[in-house]
Amino acid sequence: MRKSFWIAFGILFFCAMTIGAGVFWMEKKIKNSEKNLMDTAPADELSIIKNNIKDGGISLPRQQDQSSATPAENIQEKQETEASAKEESVVKEPIKESAKEVAPETVTNKFSFGILGDTQRTSFAETSGFYKAVKILKEKNPEFLVAVGDLLSSCDGKSGCQGKMDSWKKVLDSLFSKTYAIMGNHDRSGGDKADKLWQDFFSFPTNGPSGFSELVYSVDVKNAHLVFLNSDKPEENKINSEQQDWLKKDLQDNSKELTFVFFHEPAYPVSSKIDESLDVNKDERDALWKILSDKKVTAVFSGHEHITSRKKIDGVYQFVFGNTDSFDQDLPKAGIAEYSYRGETFGWVEVVDKKVTVKTFAVDGQELNSFEIP
Repeated sequence: MRKSFWIAFGILFFCAMTIGAGVFWMEKKIKNSEKNLMDTAPADELSIIKNNIKDGGISLPRQQDQSSATPAENIQEKQETEASAKEESVVKEPIKESAKEVAPETVTNKFSFGILGDTQRTSFAETSGFYKAVKILKEKNPEFLVAVGDLLSSCDGKSGCQGKMDSWKKVLDSLFSKTYAIMGNHDRSGGDKADKLWQDFFSFPTNGPSGFSELVYSVDVKNAHLVFLNSDKPEENKINSEQQDWLKKDLQDNSKELTFVFFHEPAYPVSSKIDESLDVNKDERDALWKILSDKKVTAVFSGHEHITSRKKIDGVYQFVFGNTDSFDQDLPKAGIAEYSYRGETFGWVEVVDKKVTVKTFAVDGQELNSFEIP
């Protein structure tokens, strides 16, 4: 009996010790867990944890991660993040000076015109220099053309001359309507009758001096003033006092930046036409050139001498284009002209505001010379 008592007491003691040890171990673990949670959990969650522990259970609230946020919240947060990064980038990026906008250069006055020299040959075939020059000029599309005299080999003012003029017009084709012309000595071989035919054939301005309607005139083209004189009326080799008086007033009233003057016989021939041009009457020639020089005329263009040449006299350049479709004459002696060429040519003048370039082309289209008037 006593033996049974001690056996039962031993079993109870063992159970009590085992239970006590288990309780002690569990309480220590809970305290350690509470300490860890307090070190890592946010302050607002500690009270919940403690209460759960007091109640005998541990229930940890989950923090809301990025994936559990609503799409709107994600977008807003992303936009705020990107805006912040962009703002930071803008602040850190060095400020660059914005490039100054430069307006494209505007050219208010830009045009070109062609110059036809003597076209005395009257065959007007497709192989002629005149025909070839016109074909190229059509492609170049000038603002206007100027024929500097001796359009024909002769003109008596009768039906034969009318037929030649009609053929000349036919070669020009679409360019005829924008062609200015001046009479040469061959165009006026019929005197007053030739004058009348010319006036009936063309429709030029009538603002010239008395007795020179459509034979002497002036026009304005953009920033240029063009003056057309007659070196063979009433007689050859002279631009008479009536024309010179009119010229003075015309240039006095001119307000254009550039002035181009055209007449058939050159004032200063350089070769075969010496003593057959305006130099025959030197007093009238010198008086004319003084007007042109005093008024600072840009350039003078003539024909008559069957070559191409350039010469500067008293500050004014004289250009001769005397052979688009005629026969060749001799070149000048060395030192008389700045430039000369023997052969069929036409002139081409390019204007860009005050810049003037005079070019010489062979009738086959080859550029022979280019000169910018200083």
